[in-house]
Amino acid sequence: MLFLSGGRSTAQHSNLPICTAPNEQLFPDIVSDGDRGAIIAWMDARNGNRDIFIQRIDAKGKILWKKDGIAICQLPGSQGWPILIPISDNNGTIIVWRDSRNGNPDLYAQRIDINGTELWEKNGIPICQNLASQDDPKAIADGEDGVIVVWEDWRNNRQDLFAQRVNGKGEAIWSKDGVAVYDGTGDQYDPSLTTDQTGGAIFAWWDISTPEWRVFSQRISADGRKLWPERGLTVCEANGNQGGPLVISDGSNGAFVVWSDYRNDPAIFTTSDLYAQRINANGQRLWNPDGIVICDQMENQQQPFITHVNHGIGGIVITWWDDRDVFSDIYAQWINGDGEPMWALNGLPICIAEGEQRQPKLIRDKSDGTIIYWLDYRGDYGNKATSAIYAQRIDKNGRSLWALNGMPICLADGGQMTPDAIMTDNIALIAWSDGRNGDSYDIDIYAELILLSSNITE
Repeated sequence: MLFLSGGRSTAQHSNLPICTAPNEQLFPDIVSDGDRGAIIAWMDARNGNRDIFIQRIDAKGKILWKKDGIAICQLPGSQGWPILIPISDNNGTIIVWRDSRNGNPDLYAQRIDINGTELWEKNGIPICQNLASQDDPKAIADGEDGVIVVWEDWRNNRQDLFAQRVNGKGEAIWSKDGVAVYDGTGDQYDPSLTTDQTGGAIFAWWDISTPEWRVFSQRISADGRKLWPERGLTVCEANGNQGGPLVISDGSNGAFVVWSDYRNDPAIFTTSDLYAQRINANGQRLWNPDGIVICDQMENQQQPFITHVNHGIGGIVITWWDDRDVFSDIYAQWINGDGEPMWALNGLPICIAEGEQRQPKLIRDKSDGTIIYWLDYRGDYGNKATSAIYAQRIDKNGRSLWALNGMPICLADGGQMTPDAIMTDNIALIAWSDGRNGDSYDIDIYAELILLSSNITE
């Protein structure tokens, strides 16, 4: 366990092995267990084909279930890319995954309790079994011990978006194989969703059926009805292309949407800016019609990630990687509920160390601050192309509380990939795929528990 206060590390640490079974373990997802610990799921190739495994750890990092995890699904075909959804009564989790047991990829789910016992049908219940392919699922809790899932779907010989709601008993509430979020002309990409706080969801995606690629949004009620225009609400109509949206609840039955924007791009998809919009429960845009600027520096800004803030006037914190200094660095911005930037114009530098920093993500720290973590190549000058994991904690005023340019979470040889983190009380838990054993075909799952030994003060 790593002990961190407002400043520096107070103890040496070694990472916690979650799974060191043979072959690859990839794409860990982590969720709170409701008791200061965590449940971690991953895609596992120990049996040759890919399966879903899961493990639970307590607040001290003790492994609570079977060594190297318990199997959720080991059927023929491939099962992968698990998503964990917390249960409101803190009694376990719902797991959603992509599954090719029937040939083309379908979507399945399982519910387990705090002891790792499966509560639904063995090997999972189907979310969608349409004969066409279903891919890129995203999922959220429905607020009533169930789950809402959205995915890209090829049943109409184009890439549409469908969604399904499943209750806590494993029963589909909406139409069999899902309701259409959008099934018009052209292809739709990268669905994102958030709760509407009434049992339904607000969705965002980007659409290439128009001359210029656009970001759209839709709200679907708890009983599966579209509440906004049939083709969705246009989030931005500025010149140029927009894509890669993320959506998160605004706490008032509406949502914030953040996207990559090419309105100032001198070429085609070479220089992206970041913009945001707030939409109310009725589908009305509340900020500038084409969004407010998060960052419009001359160079490229990509891979935004967002979370809520509770700083009295609300809003969101956004982090991204940024090419303004040639090599990509990590920046962040707090946008309040009125669409006003609260930190430095065009973002606050989180890490501007040498080398590349990529794939930033963030979590709230329970003290009105934020922990940002990322893949870091500062020690790699192109010989091995391996990454470490670093993190930084900032308060609501944008002050960095840990070491300049971040605190190392893992520096093991072989590289680390796809970190995911949660906050439970005063402990941040981070899990990732890890190549420290030196075999590129034998990747393991490791984790770190970071005890925040003091809260943020004004």
